Amino acid sequence: MSRPLYLTTLFVLQLALIGKLAPPLAQALRIDAAPGLAPGGWPATLQLVATAAAIVGASLALVFPAVALVRHQRSGELRFLGLPRWAIALAVGGTAALATGCIVHAVVPLLPVDQRMTAALLARPVVAGGLAVATAGVLCAELLRRSMASVRAATERGRPQSGRVEVTHPPELRTRPV
Repeated sequence: MSRPLYLTTLFVLQLALIGKLAPPLAQALRIDAAPGLAPGGWPATLQLVATAAAIVGASLALVFPAVALVRHQRSGELRFLGLPRWAIALAVGGTAALATGCIVHAVVPLLPVDQRMTAALLARPVVAGGLAVATAGVLCAELLRRSMASVRAATERGRPQSGRVEVTHPPELRTRPV
């Protein structure tokens, strides 16, 4: 039950990162790292390289849940078994808070007039907090994942490759080529 929930969390988190973080990040890159403002020569080249590094780094950070989702789909159940349970709970709980905040934000116009402001003031921090907690949970889960060997790899490792044993020490008992 928790594996499909975690995979759904990865998908929802990917959508939230693209929808919530990409526009402000693009605006910040446009303002803070505007290429071509430095004087010519090495400063302009350095500014262009720094801008490219910022764009590549931000792109990788925003696509991390999709990469994790693809790896889970490819590796199957064994990849999920290595994830810490507390990190999965953190990711799923953060996604639940994110979804709750988005739902409250969407129904604000339907609420009575005296409750709209309170709901609007609560919805945005819940969305931001849920996004942060879900991201932290996924990052912790994927980074702290224990390696779980597949059954085939475990059996191949236990089986000797060859019946020959090479002796190297002491030198007088060393196996000699025939």
